[in-house]
Amino acid sequence: MPRPLPFIYAADELADALTERLDRILADAKLTTAQFSVLYALIEEGPMKLSALAQRQRCVKSNVSYLTRAMQRDGVVELAASEEDQRTRVMTATKLGRERYALAKAGAQKLETALRRRFGAAETEQLSRACLEAAAVLDSW
Repeated sequence: MPRPLPFIYAADELADALTERLDRILADAKLTTAQFSVLYALIEEGPMKLSALAQRQRCVKSNVSYLTRAMQRDGVVELAASEEDQRTRVMTATKLGRERYALAKAGAQKLETALRRRFGAAETEQLSRACLEAAAVLDSW
């Protein structure tokens, strides 16, 4: 008889295992998982308003404000005027934030390379797409 909720169980196991390994990598860069995610968004996708960052992080604006205030105190992000509209404030990564992100990203890439070697590039891409499609389904639900 199949286990109840096999997909959810498997996804939870993957998330736990990934978080455990990623936390070790991020500790070397003095980042938490949430901070790494914020820096990923700001560096890979560009500066953004807090409201857009909150939407991107799937949380309410007050949570992302709390997180980014701590990151501002650490000197890894800053609020700056938008290039398009000087009245609009956007969150950007600082030089220190970019340095910490680069260190964390290098470690994360080693982890991803190990997974790609184990499963193969095509299977890893397929798993990546499936994860993103599942997230999109849950977001629209």
